[in-house]
Order: sequence, then C-alpha cells, then structure tokens
Amino acid sequence: MVERPLTASVILLSLLSLSLGQEKIGKAEGFINSDGSASFTSSEVQDTSRPLLAYVGDGSGDNTRVSETMEIKVDRGSLVILSMDCKHENGSYATAFLRTTHSYEIVRSLSVKCSNNTLRQGTDQDNSWNVIRFFSDPKRDVTYTVIMSGSALTQFNVDYSTASVDLPLNESVPLTVKGVTIRTFDVTETYRYIAVQVESNTSEVVGKLIVTQDTDELYQFLVSPNATTTKSMRLSFSTFGSIVLSDVSQPALAEGTWMVAVVLFSRSGNVGKDVTFNVLPVKEYEYVSKIIILLVVSCFGVVLPIFCRYIFNYMNADRQFTIQDWLQIVVNWFYRGNKGLAYLTGFLAWMLLVSAFQVVNAKWREMKDNGDRDVCYYNEKCYRPYIGYYDVSVNGIASNLCFMVHGAILIISVSFYEANCYSLKHKNYDYSIPYSFGMAFIFEGFGSLLYHICPSQIIFQFDTLFMFVISQYVITALVDGNAVRKTTYKDGSNVVDITRPIKSIRSPKLFLFFLGPAYGFNFLGNLDATEPLPDKIAFFFYMFLGFWVLAILLWAAYKANLLPETYFRPAIIQFTDQGVKVVTAKRTCGEMLLRVAFGGYCLLVLVGYVFVCLRVLNISLFILGELIVALLMMTSGAFFKLFKDLVKSLRAKNFKGNWKLRWLVQIGIALYIIVGLIFAACSLFFFVYLECTDKSIDPNLSRELNSGCVLDDFWDAHDLWHFFASHSLMMVILVVIQMEKPCRDCYQKYKKCRAEAEAAEEAEELEEAAAGKKMIIPVNDDQAPQVLKTISLVDED
Repeated sequence: MVERPLTASVILLSLLSLSLGQEKIGKAEGFINSDGSASFTSSEVQDTSRPLLAYVGDGSGDNTRVSETMEIKVDRGSLVILSMDCKHENGSYATAFLRTTHSYEIVRSLSVKCSNNTLRQGTDQDNSWNVIRFFSDPKRDVTYTVIMSGSALTQFNVDYSTASVDLPLNESVPLTVKGVTIRTFDVTETYRYIAVQVESNTSEVVGKLIVTQDTDELYQFLVSPNATTTKSMRLSFSTFGSIVLSDVSQPALAEGTWMVAVVLFSRSGNVGKDVTFNVLPVKEYEYVSKIIILLVVSCFGVVLPIFCRYIFNYMNADRQFTIQDWLQIVVNWFYRGNKGLAYLTGFLAWMLLVSAFQVVNAKWREMKDNGDRDVCYYNEKCYRPYIGYYDVSVNGIASNLCFMVHGAILIISVSFYEANCYSLKHKNYDYSIPYSFGMAFIFEGFGSLLYHICPSQIIFQFDTLFMFVISQYVITALVDGNAVRKTTYKDGSNVVDITRPIKSIRSPKLFLFFLGPAYGFNFLGNLDATEPLPDKIAFFFYMFLGFWVLAILLWAAYKANLLPETYFRPAIIQFTDQGVKVVTAKRTCGEMLLRVAFGGYCLLVLVGYVFVCLRVLNISLFILGELIVALLMMTSGAFFKLFKDLVKSLRAKNFKGNWKLRWLVQIGIALYIIVGLIFAACSLFFFVYLECTDKSIDPNLSRELNSGCVLDDFWDAHDLWHFFASHSLMMVILVVIQMEKPCRDCYQKYKKCRAEAEAAEEAEELEEAAAGKKMIIPVNDDQAPQVLKTISLVDED
C-alpha cells in the first residue's frame, strides 16, 4: 500500500467539496481602491461547485491600509475553517482577525503574504492558502466578526465553512466520502469508554481515520495522514476501523466536541467510498468479574492430573505420602535432586522475558505517543480497554491466565508425585522434565501476555518461544521414556539393579543445539519479515538455517536409530557354547513404518524450508509447525503403545483389583481421549477458522478479519483459543509425563504388571491349545546355541 500525503493546496482547495456535517459555506470578495474605499461582497452559498475565486476590481494607488468586515453566524460546538488569500503588486501582507461580535474578544488571527502576480489558485502552489481552524463555544450559538485589512490595491478572497455536531451517539450515519470528510460529535456525559467506528462494504479504496479534539492536529493530519500526532489517534482501514477513547487512551476521553475525519488515499474525484459512522458510548463496563470467572473455570483443571494418573498409572495412583513429606519435597526442590532442566527453563525465561518486555513496551509506547494504531494489530471489534491502567486490550491479556493456572497445577501435581516416591523410599526417580513442563506453561502465558500488549510481527517471537520449548520438551520426554532400560552390574558380591535412560537428550544439549539456535533464527526471521535483510546477510542467514535444520534431522534420526546400522545400529554380544556372536536387532514392521514416517517428515520439513527461503512462510510458523508435526507423530505412536499395554494389563485374569474398577479405568481412558479431542478440535476451530488478525499483512487488511466478541461481550475467538488450547495441551502433557517414566521404580512395577498380563495371555493360549481350540507349532531349538552371557552394545548419549 503506497500512501500519497495530501498537500496543503490540495486539502484547502477541497474545502468546496469537503464533506461537512450540517455545513455552511460562505465567501467574501473584496478590493481596496486607491482612495481607500473598498469593494466588498459577502454571501453564504449552497452551490459548492461554484468557483472558489473571483476577480474583483482594479486600480492603482498608495499603500494606505484600510479594512473591511463581515459576520459569520456559527452554531454551538461547530468546527470553523476560514481561509484567506490576496494579491498586491508589491507583495505586501494582508491580515484577518476573527473576534466575537458582542464581546470583541479576538479568537484567531492570520497574516497572508500576497502574490504580486495573480490571485493564486490553491492547486498551483503549496502553502497558497492560510487557514484558521477552531471550535466554537460548545454551549451556545456565536456570531463572529471577520476583520480584513491590507494596503491599497490589495485584492483578497476569504472563504469559510462550519460543521456543526452531526454524529449522534448510538446511531449509524451513512455517507459517501470523496477525498476528505469531517464529522463531529459531542460528549456531554461521563462514559467508561467510547468506540468510534467506521465501516464500509468496499475494500478497494483505503482510508485513514482520525479522532481528535485538537484542530491543529486535524489540519496536520489532512496535510499528511502519517504525520506524528500526540493529541490524536489514527488508523488505516478498508472495510472496518475502530478507535476506542477511554481514560487511559491518548487523548483521554473528555467532555466536549470531538472531530472525526476520514481521508481517502485515492485522490481521484470520481472515486468515492460509502462508509457508515458509529459512535458507541459505554457507561456500564467492568472486567474483574469476567477474569475471576475465567480463573475459577481454569482451576477446575486440577481434576485432570488426578484423573489422568489414576487411569493411566492406576497401579501407582494410591497416595502414600503425608503433608510433611510434601513440604520436604518443596524444600528439597531448591537444593537437592536433579532439577537441571527446570532450572535452565527458569533461567531462559527470566533472561528473555525481561528483554521482551522492554521491546514490547517500547513498541506500545511508540503507538500511544504517536497516535498510530497501525503499530499494534488488535482485534478492534472486541477491544476492551484496561480502564485505569493501560491502553491495551485487557481481554487479550487476561485470557493467557489459563496457561499460568495450568502451569501451577502441573507443578503442584508433580510435587505430589515426587512426594509419593519420597515416602516410598524409591531410589530411581527424576521429575526434572515434568517440573519443566509446568514452568514452560507459566512462561508461555507470560510470553503470550507480552505479545498481546502490542501484537505485531516482530513481537510474535515472544509468543511462540515457549511453544517451541513445550513442543521440544514433549519430544524429549518421549525419547527419554523409550530409552529406559533396566541393567545390572556386580558390585563385589552384590548384584545391583539400576534403571536409567539410555540415549536420552540431555538438557545442556537441548538448549545449546536446539532452543538457542531456534530463538536466534526466529528473531532474525521475524526481523526479515518486518523489514527485509540485505541480500548478502539474508543469503548467509538462510544458508545457516538450512544447515541447522539438516543437523536437527540427523540428530533425530540418530536418536530414533534410523541411521545406517553399520555404525549406529544397537547390537548385543552373545557368548555361547559355540563361540562369540554379534547379534543386531531385527527390523520389525514398526521400524519400517517409523522409517517411512520419518522420510515423509523430512520431506515436509524440506518443503517448509523452501517456502521460508522464498519468504512465503513465516519462520516462526515454520519452526513451530515442524515441532507440532513431530510431536503429533511421536505422541500418536506412543499413545497407541500405551493404550495397548493398558488393555493387556487390564485383562480379567490378570487384574488384581476390583472387577468393577477394571471397567472404570477403561471408561476413564475413553472419556479422557474424547474430552481431549474435543478441546483440541475447539482450539483449532477458533484459531484457524475464526482468525481475528493477521500481523503479516497490512493493518487495514488485518482489520478486515476483525470479529466481534463471542462470549459474554468480552472474550473473542482468540481468547477462546487460549482457553481450549491450554486445556488440551495440558491433557497431552499429563499423559506424556506418565510415558516419560520419571519414577523408574514405579515403571518397574508397571512392567511387572504388564509381564503378568502377558503371562496370563500365554497361559490362556496354552489352555486353549490343551482344549484343542488352538494349535501351537513347537519350535525346534535342538540346534540353537546355548547363550552363556550377553553384553548389550547400546550407545549412550
């Protein structure tokens, strides 16, 4: 969108076609004769297509200064625009004074340097008109006297226009704009806030809207719509625009007359735009109760960790700890145990969020001080001001409290899990990753909150940062869960059993090789999307981005045992009675499926990388998208395996508990999955299909996507996306925590339960075979070597 500012001459000449509410347009034409007399006419005209200037009189003489007067009757609270031009052979000055007729108080004055050639037309030169702009008394009608003085032989023209209050509150006012239109409205009562809206059915012509009480800034806006203003608010629009006045806006909402002006970027006189003005005052407005309701509803999420642990880890769900045990765990959290990843998460958060707030606050301050609402991409149709504090959308900020509440619930529930292990004297447990999930949730809420202070492309990186973190933590947890092995070693005369993660992802490597580079590339990518980088810098940026993506894919292939088996394939050494034998793991159908899925994922990442290089796809969405796809692929496979194991462990012949409890657990699993899918579907619906803004396009185009509030006249679709996304993601995280196996001793209990289920299944098959219902083909092991000892060759990270 290319903006062509209006010159002074174009604006002032357009006074004839200027759209003014309940307008009066008049003119005065005069000539000062050589003998000091003046030829002068004054009239009010209704035909605004009449030529502005007319030649009056002729003559020569001395420079005796004489004066002439005319009267202007103005309705209360009207906008008055008075312009004057003159011609004199010596280029002398003419002066106009404006005073009240009854009190003789001088209201405004101007001095005009006359042309020494012809009486200039406004379209010929800039600054050919001098203008007085002011509001009349808002309480009563006023008559003003215009006094014009100048040297003999001075030819002058004076034009004036007045616009009275014509935008009634709570009523729609349709009109057609051609070039410029000015409207006014009166504020005579106390309101919580007022929304000044303009709507149009056509998007071809872009306009600029301003709301102000300052006539000087209005004139400055008409001359240059992008000029910096300190007592006005302005924005661009195509089909919709809205400016909210409140006690925290700049200018602040106050009683008196307000001016609303629209300038079209198309200067063609034949191009117009049908618009509708709405001035919507709000007297009754409060947001505290709505936020409290959101917090209360979010707190119901405390049921989810209890329910999840019971149905997915029912054999370890019994509470075995006391309050003293839990308090000891809280104390130990700060100085004992492995909490490295949780500590690093907190360090990363505090370091980045403090810097993020400085950037966001500077961007928001730029918007407020300059009066430019195009800087921040709000959903203007559901903009609810943070009355008494900041000029931001309080609903967009408050909806992020869901993430903070659920993060706190995760941390508290994980502390209960750890207290249970502590009271049972378990030796092998590590809750660093589960704690990190809770902290990442809290800081994601803070990051999204900062983003919604001033939503824009360059600020979007702070919203997505901890989405990166949460997604990567899910992948790390699943890798750790699949890497758990039980091994033994001989310590003197004792055989010691240990359970430890093999080929896991260590937290320093996670931050060094993934999260750190992801944040750096995300920042530079958003910077490039906002203002393109120089070609040489952009070339190296995208080249290093490609190397990093390739390295991450190779790292993922190594962790998943997908690299060539000659170097990386896990193997065991068997010492048999027939010699030493190296046995590599055989590929299963599951492994082949994994290879196919990983190949498809690599292809998808490659296509996304190409789109990023072509600047078609935003880098934040690319990184977040590849993480979400990886997360969905891994969680789908892990969930399927988990559910399969749970069904086996719940077999009737193996289940140790109450028979009715078995069905309760199975129903609980089905209910948990259904509710989780509903939350996920709702979040995607509100995020994708009810998108409110798009910070990657021009502000006027983004406002075309603005939508009204969908709940309680306060929450919009994006706020509901926060609510449902937080719940659905929390439900996924809770299951992932169980699959991560933070308590290795609890996992051995789970394995024992599963082994009993498999043994029961084998016994059942033998019974069926004995009864003749099923045939079992025996395997001839006469020639098989006897294994004397086995050594596992598994690479450790």
